Amino acid sequence: MKLLKIGISGVRGIVGESITPRLVMDFAGAFGTYINSKPVLLARDTRISGPMLQAACTSALLSTGCAVLDLGVCPTPILQLLVKPLKAMGGISITAGHNDIKWNALTFISRDGTYLNSFQGAEVLDIYHLGKFKKVATDRLGRVKAAEKAVDAYFEKLGAFINAEAVAEARFKVVIDACNGAGAKFIGRLAGLLGFELIPINHEPNGFFPHDPEPRPRNAQQVVSIIKAVGADVGFLLNSDVSRVSIVTETGESLSEEFTFPLVAHDLLEDDCGPVVTNLSTSRMIEDVARSRNCPLIRTKVGQSYAIQTLLQENGVMAGEGSGGVALAKFQPAFDGFLTMAVILEAMARRGKKISQLVKELPRYHIVKEKIYCPPTKIHSVVNEVKKFFRGHEMDTSDGIRVEDKQGWVLVRTSGTEPMIRVIVEDSAKDRARQRADEVIHFINLIIK
Repeated sequence: MKLLKIGISGVRGIVGESITPRLVMDFAGAFGTYINSKPVLLARDTRISGPMLQAACTSALLSTGCAVLDLGVCPTPILQLLVKPLKAMGGISITAGHNDIKWNALTFISRDGTYLNSFQGAEVLDIYHLGKFKKVATDRLGRVKAAEKAVDAYFEKLGAFINAEAVAEARFKVVIDACNGAGAKFIGRLAGLLGFELIPINHEPNGFFPHDPEPRPRNAQQVVSIIKAVGADVGFLLNSDVSRVSIVTETGESLSEEFTFPLVAHDLLEDDCGPVVTNLSTSRMIEDVARSRNCPLIRTKVGQSYAIQTLLQENGVMAGEGSGGVALAKFQPAFDGFLTMAVILEAMARRGKKISQLVKELPRYHIVKEKIYCPPTKIHSVVNEVKKFFRGHEMDTSDGIRVEDKQGWVLVRTSGTEPMIRVIVEDSAKDRARQRADEVIHFINLIIK
């Protein structure tokens, strides 16, 4: 079965099955038509399918008359920040983020440096389905221009935003696992900017991932071992395009990716209170942190686009998800792993505390995250049937099915990136969280069979 996930911000699938050069050319042609032949930034992560898809993407964009500003291998948040200063009308990042090596995707970026919103995404999809892409004459074809040096502007802005001197004075020793993704090319620059000693692992940007590029505890064994061996102060794991981060403490505790956003918020909201945006699947930790700082919390559907658009509409100060993605409005409206690591290191330096001590200041819950494979033809009907399991309970159906009580909450929803049903359960008691998850999973499996 060919798996293709089409969303408001792009298209994702398995290379050679659903993601092919022809399909990429059509979507890139639709985007080039949508931005009316204006300049566009183009970047990719290190996946071995990247050069092939980049070539297809470039050809289609040039045929619509777009000038292509080629960043090469470059993290998505860097591309997003550079859209405005390079006066582009948008960008395309060729990356499947946290998905494994078989997957790749096109992520469309607006002229504001954000993921496309629902209206913009619908326009691109309409052009794609109509198949009427702009084609220009020879004298109006686009040109490719290498733009890799433009990345300097990103690190200049980051250096001005962070108290780099305080971080350097702390003389931190930091382990970073870039998973051989796009971040591998730039973590040395981050270390040089902030003055910490870098112990890099999986830092060859060759696209052969040593583990799946999802930053979470199950992938942190190498970081844990090295932190213990070298006595590092903190460890970070990145996904393939540096939009997500998870953390390992100096004691070797591999933290759930759910801790990343609350850790950043707990520090920054003390001095900059305002609306905080997250999604329906993120831990109650962020609710508690926002409440302790007297900041309103707004929940949205899952997905960076929904979170960022709400951040902008509500004049919020930060947005984030339990996946390890964090955006700060004063820096840029995008989930940014480099910024996230820098902010955490600055908090450690400024407060003179170890990362484990900062973690102890947060409330603790027990969260279970499971995925159940489901044929795409059945997935939505199966999730709808789950309503029967929660009959008699108040349900939030704005993004799947969410049921909440004083002890915790349960969310069942379709994945936006894989043919999976996601079951997420959080509870104040570990055993109860596991039991709730098992009961829901058993019910879903009975429906699928």
